[in-house]
Amino acid sequence: MGGHRRDQSDSTMPLRSNADFIGPESQELQVRASSSENSLSANGGIAITIDPTDPDHRSHLHHKEHMNEPRQSEALKTVIAFFCLTISAFLNFFLLTVIHDIVPREPLPDIVFLTIPQQRWAWSVGDVLSTLSSIVAFTVVLLHRDRWVILRRMFLLGAILYGLRAVILGVTFLPPSFHNRDQICQPQVNRTAMYGVEIATRFLTYVVTLGLTSGQDKILCGDLMFSGHTVVLTIMYFVQLQYTPRGLVILRYIAAPITFLGIAALVVSGGHYTMDVLIAYWLTSHVFWGYHQMFEMPKVQRPHAPMSRLWWFWLCYWFESDVPDGQLENIWDWPFPGPEGARRFMEKLNHRLQ
Repeated sequence: MGGHRRDQSDSTMPLRSNADFIGPESQELQVRASSSENSLSANGGIAITIDPTDPDHRSHLHHKEHMNEPRQSEALKTVIAFFCLTISAFLNFFLLTVIHDIVPREPLPDIVFLTIPQQRWAWSVGDVLSTLSSIVAFTVVLLHRDRWVILRRMFLLGAILYGLRAVILGVTFLPPSFHNRDQICQPQVNRTAMYGVEIATRFLTYVVTLGLTSGQDKILCGDLMFSGHTVVLTIMYFVQLQYTPRGLVILRYIAAPITFLGIAALVVSGGHYTMDVLIAYWLTSHVFWGYHQMFEMPKVQRPHAPMSRLWWFWLCYWFESDVPDGQLENIWDWPFPGPEGARRFMEKLNHRLQ
């Protein structure tokens, strides 16, 4: 009947005429679509038919596209998130320039101040540890494959927390925590005709120094109840916990003492009340981990989760709309086009860290 005879070898049977073959030297699969089917040809010359409606096939293609194509939209969203952070930071700077002339001067009692004499040098230690932790955290982000996503998350979290801090600074005024406040705090200025110039000068000074005051003889006082230094230290610490490859677990153990020593230095220096750093750490930890718990769950479940009632949820929902479900893989790659040697070294390093 013209069928396949028992004594006929399978190797001599003709294959489908519309199959495309790839030689053994090729290490890549090619998917070709036709009007009726997709034929996938592998190294051995075997034609595999793939149903284009198969959800597993679509998921594989989506993952491959996510891995290989640059995320241009993520870079744009990162710029917008940085703009939000800048607005929150500038609002904090502006409020401090005004609050300085309003707050009372008699410090409140604090259990740490009653047991440990204030050490002014410790404020510089807090600044140094904050800077060191930031450098390490941004290096981790720069080498991460999903650097744009993580950087955007850092900016968004900073914008949320510093925005909340601005609200707190603007409604309740606490006196400076320094015992020798007259030697540390700048003199208060009466509202005269030159008051606007004074405010502008203070604001520009804080913008240029990014709020770091360890090198100044006298500083503005009054931004209390919510420590901005603690927000930075805590975010940088959690970034290292969340996005460091498993092979660099020692980095997490180094980041912990840097963070908590920096926070302790802020209180010992007299620059913050104990409640300032406790409130800042508590709020930062809840916002950071709540954010990650929310946006690592499947997209279809996010609008119905209890945390979707938070005021910042829908803003962040748009920023996370193109990020795949689940936790990001902590894979490192070289972020620049060259040199080729650095790229190969990073590939080997990443392989050892996984």
